[in-house]
Formats: sequence, structure tokens, C-alpha cells
Amino acid sequence: RWHASYRPRASTVPLSSPPMSWNYTVTAHRPSAVSHAVTAAFTGPDDLNLIVAKSTRLEVHAVDGSGEGLRPLLDVPLYGRVATLEVWRPHGAGHPDLIFLSTERYRFALLAYDAESGEIVTKAAGDVSDKTGRPCDCGQIAALDPQHRLLGLHMYDGLFKIIPALAGGTLRSEAFNVRMEELYLLDLCFLAGTPRPTLATLHEDSKHQRYLKTHEVAVRDKALSDGPWPQVAVEASASQLIALPFGGVLVLSEHSVACHSGGAVRAHQVSASGAPTLFRAHGRVDPDGTRWLLSDAAGTLYVLAIGLTDRAEVTSLTLERLGQTVAASAICYLDNGVVYLGSSCADAVLLSLSTEAHEDGSYFSELARWENLGPIVDFAVLDPEGQGQGQVVTCSGTRRDGSIRVVRSGVAFDERASLPLPGVKAMWSLHASGCGGGGGGSGGGNGGGGGIALGTDRVRGEAEAAVVRLTMHRKPSARSTPVTGELCIAHILYPDFVPNCKNW
Repeated sequence: RWHASYRPRASTVPLSSPPMSWNYTVTAHRPSAVSHAVTAAFTGPDDLNLIVAKSTRLEVHAVDGSGEGLRPLLDVPLYGRVATLEVWRPHGAGHPDLIFLSTERYRFALLAYDAESGEIVTKAAGDVSDKTGRPCDCGQIAALDPQHRLLGLHMYDGLFKIIPALAGGTLRSEAFNVRMEELYLLDLCFLAGTPRPTLATLHEDSKHQRYLKTHEVAVRDKALSDGPWPQVAVEASASQLIALPFGGVLVLSEHSVACHSGGAVRAHQVSASGAPTLFRAHGRVDPDGTRWLLSDAAGTLYVLAIGLTDRAEVTSLTLERLGQTVAASAICYLDNGVVYLGSSCADAVLLSLSTEAHEDGSYFSELARWENLGPIVDFAVLDPEGQGQGQVVTCSGTRRDGSIRVVRSGVAFDERASLPLPGVKAMWSLHASGCGGGGGGSGGGNGGGGGIALGTDRVRGEAEAAVVRLTMHRKPSARSTPVTGELCIAHILYPDFVPNCKNW
């Protein structure tokens, strides 16, 4: 606090010194690179949501009933970069799912959706960092027990962090580490249908040979024991593990895809020419795990079909190429043959799969695309108009997805509806009687009816104009009838179709 007897000292900065400069920092473009994506019943037990992680932001989209479109619901900032993202559904059907995520600074959170407030709430959070330990080179790996008995995080070499859960799926407040013999761990996952939590690991030894090994997790003893499967050698280029719902695990390598279920092994060669294929992402199509979508670093999309017997024994593996698209980092199958591909080095796309090949040989068509600036290899700031408003020109993407893009501040337009009308030459607004619309350039006025007149070259060979009647819906209030929607196209009137409208 200031005292009455205090007198501030004179400034020691001379009057002739230059004025002090300040820097103002603002985010010009939100994160657009997709690192993780999952599907869950997040907003409700009967809803289908797509949750996308983009660095420090979490987006929640609603999938339409037909599965052919996405509607954005939430865009939430996070205090940290997302390192892992998983779906936690301990209560089963009839209850909303929860989202588990961890950040690069070893913080975790269990998120839920509050239907009353329409916001995301935190059910549990904590710090899982250790004072000692070497961070693993392959990055953080999260694994969830299919029976929701525990959560697992691999963050440091030789350590596996376990967060136990209660019978109802609530996480306990105590987390502990268990020692692992495998120092260089490439991937891990929990097996389905085991009486005790069983962990499958893919690791590499000092001779650069890679192995598949299983461990059983003893929560009470806080230790790992040998699992039911013996350790087996896999291909030297094996990189990913995929747990199957009916038991077993898929091992993705550069030259083959193998299915391991204890003693039985089924393998399928990826390329007939022997060229290496580096898989980057995978997504399940069927709930029983018999079909999977795979994407490699070159942007090739595959479908893997697994043949099963009545006893859930694997009889065959079939891998088919669907076509060339973006190099995906996350694959989410939505519904009705619609797939979301998120990428950290290219644009995110929404594809519609088909059973018949198109002209280019692919078995899908693109429905929507979301631009991604990352990764930005280089950029330059330009001012082509000389008005002091700089534009950032970036070199974005990698390999075949590389592009040059311009980032600048301005006004963007969001298309809400489109109508094919060939030969349009002019457009002006009309107002219904009693609407109080006013001037000719104000659209539909304050009331519920309005129109737009389109002057055309030739319509149907005789008419020279058309009227598009639009019904503008406003928000419900005490003086208006509650309606839904934003824009409704009511009628399209052509003079040659409706005789009463020839003299409008």
C-alpha cells in the first residue's frame, strides 16, 4: 500500500530516450493437425459422437442419423498438449461414455458431458509424473482394460503406471508403478476375455530383435507376472499391436499382418512385390472386430477382413487396397460406410465407402474436408497490398500432401444452403406484405416470410425469371411462434409451372 508520506522518486530514464515498446501475442490460427480421434456415446447413451484432439484443443462433433455428416458441438481449450486419448465406458450400454486423456506434461483427466449445462466436466484428474525415470522414446502409450478394472500408462522406460478402478468404474486416488523387464517398448495393449488383466507388449532387445510377450497385472501385489502366452519372435519391422474383441492380437509389420492367439499364428503378406508398408493408423469397422481399416504413411487405405469359426478361431486374413487418400494419423468408422480420417500432416477428410470401384480405381468418395496447416516446414510474412496487414505464406504438409497456403485475417463465409439454378444474371430481395421489410437490400425483413427474385437467362425454355421463396426462422420469443431451424426453402415457383404467377 502507498503511505501518505511516500514520494515517488524521479524517473532515471532521460527524456530523450526512445519510448518503451511492447509486444502483443495472439493466436492467428487454431491448431488444425489431428493427433487423436475416437468415437463414443459422449453426449448421451443413444448418441454417436466424434471426439477429435488437436494439440491443445478438444472438439466434439455429433454424427447425423444417417452417418453422412458431422455437426460441431463443442470446441474446448486444454491446458496441455494431448498425448493419449481413449474411451472409458465402465457402465456399459445405457450410460454415456467418458473420455480419458493425458498430456505431454504427464497430467491426466477423465472427462464427462453435463447435459444440463451443455459443457464438459472433469470427473477425475491428477499428476502421474515421476521424479526419476527416463521418458520413453516412442512417446506415451495408454492402455485400458476391456473389463474396466484398471488404466495403464507407459511413460518411462522400464515402468508401467497403473491407475486401479473400482467395481463401478470410478478411478481410485492411488496410482503406482510396476517394473517391466522390457526397456525398449514399442507398443502394448490389454487382451480381451481374460480372468485377470493381461497385458501384451511388443518390445525390442539389444540385438534389434522384436518379441511379443504377455504379462498378468496383480493389482493387490502391485507387480507383473508371466502371462498365459509364451514369448514369441515377430518380424523385425513390427510396430503396432491391435487387441481383438474375441481374444488375440494383431501385429502390424512392414511386410505382413499377423494374428496371434496364444499358440496359433495367422499371417498375411501386405504387398506381393515385397515393398515395405509402414502402417500409421487403424480403426475398427465391425463391433466384433472382424473388419479393420488400415492406413500407411503413403496415404493408402486398406481393409482387413478376419475369418472366424463358431469357436472364434481365426481361419483367414484378407487385406484389400481401397485407394489413395491422405496419410491418416487416426481412423474412425462412423456409420453407413462413412469414415473419418484425421491427419497430422495433411487435411482431415470424411469418406464414403462403396462396394464398386470408381473411375480412378478407389472404393470411396470424399464427402467433406477440413484444412490443416501442419506441419509447417517454413513460412514467410508478406504484405502484397502495402497496407501494413501481413499475410503468412506457409509450406505445409509432407510428401504428396505438401502444399503452399496463405493465412490472413478477414471475414469468412459459411455456406448454409445451395440451389442449382442455371443462367442466373441478377438477384434482388422481395418482402411479403405486412412484414415491415423496408428497403430492397435487407433480405426477408422482420417477419416470417420473404423472397429472393433471380433474373435468369432462360428457365425451361420460356420463363425468364424465377422466385425462390424463403422462410426465415428466428429464435423463439414471447411474441413469436416457436420454430426450429435457421433457413427453410419453402417453394420454388416458375411462371411456366404456376399460371397464377405470370404477372408477379
